[in-house]
Amino acid sequence: MILMTGVLAGWMLVGRATPLMADPIDTHPAAAELKRIFATPVPQDFRPTGISRDDYLKLIAANIDFFKQYQNPAGAIIDPISKGERQYSTPAFAAAAGLLVKQAGREDLLDPARRAMSCALTALVEKRAADGHSDFYIPLLVHAYRFLKPLVPADQAQAWAAQFRRIDPRTIYRADLRGMNWNIVSSSGELLRRKDGLVADERLADQMQYLETCLAGHLHAMTPLGLFADPGAPMAYDAFARLWLEDVYADDAYDGAHAQTIGQFLRSGGLSTLLLLSPTGEWASGGRSALHNWNDLQITAICEINAAYWKRQDRPDIAGAFKRAAHLAFESAARWQRPSGELWIVKNRAQPQERLGFERYSNHSQYNLLPMAMLAIAYSRADDSIAERPSAAEVGGYVFDARQTFHKIAAAAGGYYVLIDTAADPRYNATGLQRVHCAGVPFAALSDTAAGERAYGPDSSAKAAISPGIMWKPADSQAQWLSLAHFPSEPAKRAVQSVQLNIRSAGRDRVEFELDYALSDQGQGDRVVTERYVLTAEAVEQTSSVSGEAGGFGFHLPVLVSDGAADLDVKLSRAGVSISHRGSVTAVELDPDAVVSPLTLQGPRVATHSGYVREAIAGVRANTVTARIRMIQAARSPVAEDRPASAAPWP
Repeated sequence: MILMTGVLAGWMLVGRATPLMADPIDTHPAAAELKRIFATPVPQDFRPTGISRDDYLKLIAANIDFFKQYQNPAGAIIDPISKGERQYSTPAFAAAAGLLVKQAGREDLLDPARRAMSCALTALVEKRAADGHSDFYIPLLVHAYRFLKPLVPADQAQAWAAQFRRIDPRTIYRADLRGMNWNIVSSSGELLRRKDGLVADERLADQMQYLETCLAGHLHAMTPLGLFADPGAPMAYDAFARLWLEDVYADDAYDGAHAQTIGQFLRSGGLSTLLLLSPTGEWASGGRSALHNWNDLQITAICEINAAYWKRQDRPDIAGAFKRAAHLAFESAARWQRPSGELWIVKNRAQPQERLGFERYSNHSQYNLLPMAMLAIAYSRADDSIAERPSAAEVGGYVFDARQTFHKIAAAAGGYYVLIDTAADPRYNATGLQRVHCAGVPFAALSDTAAGERAYGPDSSAKAAISPGIMWKPADSQAQWLSLAHFPSEPAKRAVQSVQLNIRSAGRDRVEFELDYALSDQGQGDRVVTERYVLTAEAVEQTSSVSGEAGGFGFHLPVLVSDGAADLDVKLSRAGVSISHRGSVTAVELDPDAVVSPLTLQGPRVATHSGYVREAIAGVRANTVTARIRMIQAARSPVAEDRPASAAPWP
């Protein structure tokens, strides 16, 4: 059983020259489970991914070759959809293209990379960063400078260095956003700038004072599990904040007042990353920017850094698990490469103009080029001598309790993995089971729930709260059908009051646990919904029940009917449904004897990050229903014609 703790225990720094002061495994709330995972022998039939860091270059190259055609004469990258320079597209292009020039021999990209570097650095110094996103420029520009410095004439490198030394962090970055991830990014970039001698001598003391104040302001958001609590606790921005700090520590670029605290936080967060990552490499969802492909590529960078760290600690078992996680996360994003070379920025195949799954700030350019810069960092930190070992979710046998702050539970056994949101933000998710993934099955039909107050695009699509589980109709015949999906985190007419977790067993081949949700409903009275999950190598079983009298009971789930480009093959039976998605099949089966009215698709198509879903509803006899969820890979996916010639191989 994994227990939460309320304090950060033990300290350490992560640099090459700094001694280990406390074992990060021992001080992690999931210490026992982590030790067992790392001690598990590698199975004889284990198959490495075959990925190396050179595959990162292939994906970067296809992306950069697409976006170089949208560089204007001044060097800025212009978004092909919105027709403007978006956020940090240009410095991200400079970093990714610069790496290709240095490591892939792409001399044809030297001029585009140089022009992007000059354009972005000048914009930063002159306080006219695109869309006011100055905080994101500096780490990207430092990496671009490192790649390009030995490749450009000396006078150009000196001119860039002089511009860097003009930066005053107190006036260039967004003071109004110092309480969130933006400031983590700029502070990390400032530490890299300092490391590289790009801070003017007369500014050194003041810059460090500024940085210590900034970092101190984030300590409260560094939770015991090593996860960063950005406002709203979105999973995307936990990892996003940690990535830039990991990059700093990989360079030994900070040894100040909070170095030990942040170092221990990062090592704990790395270990938590392994437990939250699905066996297909997909980062945990929940909150804003979920299922954007940059989520997974930041995990690739985080895990490459952690793999190298654990190799230096002479722990090939842990290093190998991180190396595997890095490669699985890379595959999770790479399988969404468009025929034109760049990525679909969200895990669906709608055209970018449709903005399916897009946040209001999501753009085709910046959310393609940012992950390529992340991959450039991953390449720079990767050690290909580290041999893969199974990832945590592939080993299985755990229930990871991240209810505190993040209201998440992840569990894995027998190759299956589930992610549950115990109190969802209704703008992004519905409370309950979020996803079921299975090792070797890349395109899961249950990867996202439908949000009742959806805040992401497209604006014109219908909204509904749908997650798999029991439904009930209050005795009042005029009342609406309800389910756990209708009870969000925020205090409102209906809300989740508390959630109790009971872990019954946790072995590699079988995990069983229960969740008791205390629900408050001002209109119909309080109820308790109990969900029992059993994970084995055969299936995931969810048994859900609801307390109290009701006028009827049912079961519902979101059925993915379209990936945004094409309808999926959906087959309904009286008590089940199967969804075929690019060769991956997800089947949900109810007990036929429990079903009183057959499973049917009802209501309009509803937008999710994964595509469009419809609500499948069956009437059931009583207040308890069991759903059995199985996944198989029925055919190879996708076909070669879907990929550009320069693309990395299909995972």
